[in-house]
Amino acid sequence: MSEKRIPGHESEDILIALDQVEQTIEVMCDTLIRLKEKVTIHLNDADNRYQKLAQEILEEAVAPPKVRH
Repeated sequence: MSEKRIPGHESEDILIALDQVEQTIEVMCDTLIRLKEKVTIHLNDADNRYQKLAQEILEEAVAPPKVRH
């Protein structure tokens, strides 16, 4: 049994599907942007901690020995 289609109805279905795909892509892009921001913040924080730790180690290595009186 064949289904009768109203002319233009298939085109409307395609446009609706494309609109849904577009909305999905927009949500995914927004999610990726937020994820990249969080990863960047995390990497910057980690980099700052490691730089501070390296500076402390360097200062301890080069600091003159403590003099006891």
